[in-house]
Amino acid sequence: MSDVTADFQAHKESGVPSAQTGSLRRVRRIGCAVLGLQLAGFLAWSAIQYSRFALTSDFATYNQAWFLIAHGHLVPYDTVQRFQFWRNHGELLCYPLALLYWVWPHGLTLLWLQDLCVTGAEVVAFTWACELAGRLRKGREAAWLAGAGLVLLATNPWLWWAVSFDFHMEPFATLIAVLLARDLWNGRRRAWVWLVPLLACGDVADTYLAGVGLGGVLLSRRTRVPGAVMACLGVGATLLIALVHANLGSARGLQAYSYLAAGSQDTQLSLSALVKGIASHPLGVLRVLWAKRLELWANLAPSGLAGLGDPLILPLMLVVLLANVLFEGLLFAQPIFQDLPVYVLLPVGTVVVLGWLMHRRRRAALLLTGLLAAQALGWAVVWAPRAPSQWLRVSAPTAATLARIEAAIPASAEVIASQGVVGEFAERADVEPLRTPGTIPVRGGETWLVIALAQGIEIQSTASAVALIGELAGPLHATLVTHAHGVWAFRWRPPQGVHSLSVPGESAPLPAWAAPMAPGAVGRSVLTGPPGTWRVTSSGGRGYVADEIAWQKPPGRYQALVTLSAAGPVNVEVWNDTGNVLLARRSIPATSGVESVVVPVDATIAYRAGAYSGWGPFRADFIPPPEGERLEVRVWSPGAGTVNVYSADLIGAGRNSSGVMAGS
Repeated sequence: MSDVTADFQAHKESGVPSAQTGSLRRVRRIGCAVLGLQLAGFLAWSAIQYSRFALTSDFATYNQAWFLIAHGHLVPYDTVQRFQFWRNHGELLCYPLALLYWVWPHGLTLLWLQDLCVTGAEVVAFTWACELAGRLRKGREAAWLAGAGLVLLATNPWLWWAVSFDFHMEPFATLIAVLLARDLWNGRRRAWVWLVPLLACGDVADTYLAGVGLGGVLLSRRTRVPGAVMACLGVGATLLIALVHANLGSARGLQAYSYLAAGSQDTQLSLSALVKGIASHPLGVLRVLWAKRLELWANLAPSGLAGLGDPLILPLMLVVLLANVLFEGLLFAQPIFQDLPVYVLLPVGTVVVLGWLMHRRRRAALLLTGLLAAQALGWAVVWAPRAPSQWLRVSAPTAATLARIEAAIPASAEVIASQGVVGEFAERADVEPLRTPGTIPVRGGETWLVIALAQGIEIQSTASAVALIGELAGPLHATLVTHAHGVWAFRWRPPQGVHSLSVPGESAPLPAWAAPMAPGAVGRSVLTGPPGTWRVTSSGGRGYVADEIAWQKPPGRYQALVTLSAAGPVNVEVWNDTGNVLLARRSIPATSGVESVVVPVDATIAYRAGAYSGWGPFRADFIPPPEGERLEVRVWSPGAGTVNVYSADLIGAGRNSSGVMAGS
């Protein structure tokens, strides 16, 4: 790649101007129009997401901090992650951004700012690519290069993924990093202006600064010294943030790489031991890169792999990709906002390398340019239609119910909401997401719990959420405010001395009336009287009285225990929804009052669900669905008599209704 650098320096030093006339100028105008339309699409998509409440705990973190800083809380406490906000990533840029709250005090403002930054980064990158194309080639060949850069930028589906996943500082950092890299390449003193805002974007952005600086070291003698200074500043700022524990938002921080040094994810290592361990086990790094080769391919291919040959771009690409791919698990390796600099800057490097190749092998370069543009379009065709199903998982009726609930909650109340919809409830001092079983702190004042079943991107299992609804309506004596379209809202004032709420797991019996789609097709919920009498009752007709009473369980043998009463015949069924297979059915002619019906279940066959991964060369791996099988209880009636369904439980075979091994 030294030849690429030498060619550019020869062009620049000889004073060859960038040919911004004729066909290249037309491509530039077309590109700006295309990116303008893309921005309009981003803004509209963000507005739809916001109106649907399709924003999770990541958005809640920034929305809460933005709101609190704007209201004078200069050291806001992040109740979502339970530490002071500055310790999230050291993202000081959020402070000046909080001033914009008073321009339009809605969380949508944050999403639109993010959209503007992503598109702004694309515009700067495309303009830069046009300049480079004009320096390397002339006429139609320059336009061909710039057009290819436009295709690589505008068709990348992962840009939509980046703006769809809540709000993060990476789009701001990427825009500033592109401006910095462009000015550094052009030898402008203005490059130093971008250092402070980039450093203010936090620890992730500091690694971008290190990558751009290393690129300057490789690019030329003229950029070597400023590049080295920038690289040192980036590394130093990243280490400083880690040393003061201001990187708690990075999911274990540097310890997430400890498995590379010690072979175990649970090992705690000092920074020096971590670096030494990784350096002494290079094969471990190579094994991880090979295991995640599909993720690397998916991140690089839509932006043009050839761009890795640009000496200015290569170090930043390595910094971003290695930091994310080597992180334990698939969380950061999958195509997402963390790799945004790759999607924006790699096309610029691709234009550089293609222009260099065109100077030596014109036909081969033209063919390669066409192939790269065609495969980028292929990625768009395969993955762009997946964005709504991936990110818009809250129905319009559910969103309307959530909007009514949000309007009814006092500003001073604490809110505990399902993680898939918690984002818009965060403009307050106390907000907590429902994620997994455990305890949630409560301050003792008015508390609202908003549980959206089977809506949004959820971490909490449906069974755990349904069990919590049963606890709130029963022993916790919370007041049911609303239940509609899969949303349950309770108002609760914790008794004196109670400072936490226990979120149950899947061990408790699930109330039939709280199932996600309850009642069944021929059932209706009865929520009057004491909660112990709440039930789903048949409304006449032939069909399911109750269904969607489900658990996520590993393959095995179970017993389903269903509490019901039936004046006529009734069937109790257990289905494996993962494989859409009926596992067991028991027919009961009638019951004498309320009884517990036991149904043996053989669920030993696994029907593992997988996430969509594309096809052919356009494949990407994402975090798979929860482990285990979705086992569902349904109660069917021929319509011959009244049926009441109260609750259901699923326990391991050989245990009685108390969950104790029979005979123990």
